[in-house]
Amino acid sequence: MSDSPPLPKPSAGSANHRSILVALLVLFTPTSTTAQDWFVRVTDPVGLTFLHQDGRTGEKHYVETAASGVAWIDFDQDDDLDLYLVNGSPAPGIELTPTPRNALFENRGGKFVDVASPLGVDDAAFGMGVCAGDANGDGWIDLFVTNYGPDRLYLNQGGRSFLEVAGPAGVAGSGWSSSCAFGDLDGDGDHDLYVTRYVDFDYADPAPCGDPSAKTRYYCRPENFDGVPDALYLNQGNGTFIEAGKERGVSTAATERGFGVSLVDFDLDGDLDIYAANDGSQNRLYENDGSARFEDVGLWSGAGLSALGVPEAGMGIAVGDLNGDLLPDLVVTHFSMETNTLYTNLGDLQFEDVTETSGLGPPSLEYVGWGVELFDFDNDGDLDLAVANGHMQEGIEQLEPRLKYPQPNQLFENLGAGRFVEVSPQAGAAWQTHAVSRGLAVGDWNNDGRLDVVISNTNDRVDLLENRIETKNHWLGLSLVGPAENRLALGAVVTLQNGTSKQTRGVRSGGSFQSQSDLRVHFGLGQSQESVRVDITWPNGRRQSSPRLAIDRYHTLRYDDLATTKDRAPTKPSDR
Repeated sequence: MSDSPPLPKPSAGSANHRSILVALLVLFTPTSTTAQDWFVRVTDPVGLTFLHQDGRTGEKHYVETAASGVAWIDFDQDDDLDLYLVNGSPAPGIELTPTPRNALFENRGGKFVDVASPLGVDDAAFGMGVCAGDANGDGWIDLFVTNYGPDRLYLNQGGRSFLEVAGPAGVAGSGWSSSCAFGDLDGDGDHDLYVTRYVDFDYADPAPCGDPSAKTRYYCRPENFDGVPDALYLNQGNGTFIEAGKERGVSTAATERGFGVSLVDFDLDGDLDIYAANDGSQNRLYENDGSARFEDVGLWSGAGLSALGVPEAGMGIAVGDLNGDLLPDLVVTHFSMETNTLYTNLGDLQFEDVTETSGLGPPSLEYVGWGVELFDFDNDGDLDLAVANGHMQEGIEQLEPRLKYPQPNQLFENLGAGRFVEVSPQAGAAWQTHAVSRGLAVGDWNNDGRLDVVISNTNDRVDLLENRIETKNHWLGLSLVGPAENRLALGAVVTLQNGTSKQTRGVRSGGSFQSQSDLRVHFGLGQSQESVRVDITWPNGRRQSSPRLAIDRYHTLRYDDLATTKDRAPTKPSDR
């Protein structure tokens, strides 16, 4: 228990180590701008009435600091994105009217309608995160929702309703779960599940922190609580899962305070590895032997600590090829005075912290980063970066005047080869608003080929930022339908060659912070107007090539013959 007001969380002496290397930042050329905002907040016009609430009372219960997530999913398979939003819950003894509940907004021709209650997914627990998968192999997107308290597994009943089965399936868990991700970890074709679990918090024993003499309370630091081991659930193929984390190599140390997770084949050996971000201790990179037996190679790989060899406050995770070498790189968000970190993949499970020379360091120094995604917002052919920010310490301004509780979110443009410049000012007023943001997910909600961003805000409305950037660049979108046992194609990797350059994208569950982005893959093509082919490595290892595909539209590619069974022209840009 702390007996004095908490200062901004240190990073073992690294508070200023990134800023002193500002002079080493690469020079960049100014980015092009247009007269109109690149992104416009359209929350109200499209009918997103959702309000996040955590029912805080002033007692500074630690569980209030880290919620909640968002998910883009096409739950009804009508070729547009619906939106699932996770809500909080009041502390025991407190009532809110109406009761905070999770929401599922169905996309109906450009307007969103909340159908969570009739479809059975309007949970009223203290929600944390959400991820998408296919737990029973029927080809319909299921939802796993992490909570403080028992988690929920919602099986999709053909787009008409959902059935909650976490208890019978063996994945309900207990305590404080955070992020989650589905993927075939043991090579049997069905979707296994990894759930990060945070700290051992109890309302009945909240470990209050603050200054008793001044009658002030503050949110505790994570070190005031023991960590909780993550959960690895292996799908048995009969509707049930077995938790096998400890026996399969997942760490059980009391310092494991898990937040973000991503399942990615980092070494390109044909199986999914696990990267888990921990708050205040080393991050874990679990190398998969192909049968879901794991070895933590985080320290050896260089992706477990900062460049100075110290642990940081790992929050969210984004994965993508940032420098064009077709290897998956890592971005991890952190607490203020630590900066966010970019680990470039050198191959053979070796990573290098290149934050300083990437341009991502100093701009993130005073922010607390949570949700994070890599996406090509301007369709120029490389991956840009969005970060959701917001301090966890309400009233931090009174302790550190330069830090703020509500903070602006950030957008970074990739100038090539993984060199970034912040373009939030050019991106529009939507990126200047100060909020206490947490979850972030990316998806093309209106199918116009420009990727949009949804961000959750603590005790506030959600932000839907519609991408309206005007360029002459082209794009390609793909929906993959995998083999019978994995129709969502989780773990598939798509490679596209456009002229002399190649790009790669993956189909992934989870990621960011407690959130789920669109399962479709999206490529920006720059100003090339030629049709393209793609090569797909399916989760079972089979490789196939597509026929030539028309650009500026979405295609559906199927495992068996790769015939383009759907070929949708884009909708017109929104005139809202």
